Amino acid sequence: MLLSLPARSHTAPAIHFNEVRHDFDRVGQDDRIDYVFEFRDTGNQILIIEKITGSISPLV
Repeated sequence: MLLSLPARSHTAPAIHFNEVRHDFDRVGQDDRIDYVFEFRDTGNQILIIEKITGSISPLV
């Protein structure tokens, strides 16, 4: 018996970052720093970003 099914389309949002980590080197306590992480929606559905968090990893 041969069963033929239509090809299943994988549709989902997907995100691609050019880089996922950045080293800010030494930053003073009162220094203001800015950095832009560039990303793009590489999926074939709308990408919804609901929450963004950062992390601080101080070196002593």
